Amino acid sequence: MELREPTLYARSGTGEDAVLLALRDPATGDLAFPRTPYGIGATGTPTEAAEQAELSGRAEVLTCVTVHQPLSPGMQVPLLVARLRLEEGIVLDGIIEGTEEPAPGTKVQAVLVPEEREGGAVLGCRFRVTEGAA
Repeated sequence: MELREPTLYARSGTGEDAVLLALRDPATGDLAFPRTPYGIGATGTPTEAAEQAELSGRAEVLTCVTVHQPLSPGMQVPLLVARLRLEEGIVLDGIIEGTEEPAPGTKVQAVLVPEEREGGAVLGCRFRVTEGAA
């Protein structure tokens, strides 16, 4: 099955887990997600001088909200949207599996899940609460 957004994430090689595709500044170690043709804004490193990096997909929930009203055609609600801090330090927004908002501090993992789209099923990236979560 094809990935819905192959420029943002990839298969990790471990079950359903996903890795996030980033850039790393070889001089400073600074990261940028997602990979862009503009390079790493924090350091000014152009894309061609940056290293491609894979982020673990492990994160901690900072805050979460439930969206009850579809914001675009075909959007399935309710939908949990969370602000997450990746293990590598990057903060991003992601979609949490399920219908119950996880508490701040809950640990999650990026996973690939089948989604129905026009033209067939694809694998989307969601964040799943891990066992032993807070």
